[in-house]
Amino acid sequence: MLPLLALITLAATIAQIVSFNRMFSYVQRELAFKPPLEYAPKVSVILPCKGLDRGFEENMVKLLEQRYIGIDGKPRFEVIFAVAQESDPAYAVLKRVCESQKAIPTKLVVAGINQARGQKINNQLRALQEISDDTEVLVFVDSDVIARHDFIQYLVAHLQDPTVGVTTGYRFYIPFKGDWPSLLRSLWNRMSAWELADPNYAFAWGGAMATRRKTFDDAKVAQHWDRSADDDLSLTTAVKDIGLKVRFVPQCLVASDGDATIPEIVEWTNRQLILTKVYYPKLWRRAIRRAVILVVWLLALVGSIVTAALTGSTELIAASIAGLILLPIEVYFLLKAQRLWYRVLSLSAKEEDFNGLNSAQKSSERALMEHAFQSSLLKFSLVLPLAHIVLPWMTLYSVLTNRIRWRGIDYELRSPSEVVII
Repeated sequence: MLPLLALITLAATIAQIVSFNRMFSYVQRELAFKPPLEYAPKVSVILPCKGLDRGFEENMVKLLEQRYIGIDGKPRFEVIFAVAQESDPAYAVLKRVCESQKAIPTKLVVAGINQARGQKINNQLRALQEISDDTEVLVFVDSDVIARHDFIQYLVAHLQDPTVGVTTGYRFYIPFKGDWPSLLRSLWNRMSAWELADPNYAFAWGGAMATRRKTFDDAKVAQHWDRSADDDLSLTTAVKDIGLKVRFVPQCLVASDGDATIPEIVEWTNRQLILTKVYYPKLWRRAIRRAVILVVWLLALVGSIVTAALTGSTELIAASIAGLILLPIEVYFLLKAQRLWYRVLSLSAKEEDFNGLNSAQKSSERALMEHAFQSSLLKFSLVLPLAHIVLPWMTLYSVLTNRIRWRGIDYELRSPSEVVII
């Protein structure tokens, strides 16, 4: 038992050192990057909406106030909003926002319902029919993304590299309540973020991703989406299939409210795993391998502790200690990662990015976010043992099902090209 637990602890330590150093070097390099002002291809922003998220109207206004301009000083983007039905509460708000400003070209389309694919994708495909003839870059964003003022500029900049097929931001969940379901989701979210610096496993995030129009066509993304429930991972696979890369843009890391109930985290985690299983199996297999190793570690550790307590075996006591060493090692890397993400989020959420709020509200929002972020480290350390018990088993459960729930709609994902709304 001692060699097994020592080996797993050693392997996990080496893996975390490699992953952290890769992410640290990547982020340091990217934060020094400044988008060239002369590169400003015409952009069509596609924004599918369903319902009203917190701060919905403020986010829409902020999007239309993006500082993405050409050398002539004029805006170089348009925004196309899409909803499934006019009865959606977002429709009236979007209509009002579009009518209240004329500086940025906007369109609002009603996509209707399609039983053969996800509603978000149906909205996106309908919006794509409305893009301008001179559009060079497609930017896809979610309605609950609170973007910095130069969000589009940073997201588009790396597309001047012909080897890059899609650029992406990422959602960073902050557990404001600090209860264990929220902490587990945030911890899972942070673990996944480490993959973004690895070119072999990097993936696009549908809340903020951009691709050249030509790449979108060459990779036949619209055909991939035609009978799909997922936009970002299917785009990832399509782009990588034609030999192009996914590029993570740390400046487009978006802080989000990570509070969740137990049913919400179960639904959310299951959805992430099943979507990855169907649309990006390479990354899912990696998650399964890690889950199996953690389950073996957990069972061996529990067996060693129980048997050592009953027999007093010094070898099993040593094995238990070897296994438990993994936890403080992980806490150490949590601390290092916490400092790194704090720096990124501080740069990604400047004072002027809290549009629609007065000075007191801005200070309050920033203080609340900073307090929740800083106080989460100790809570993460305490919930880490629970994460080792819960998350591997949730990961392995994805082997047994292909059903997900997304915004109140149940889907069965039979294959990457076949989805059924249940």
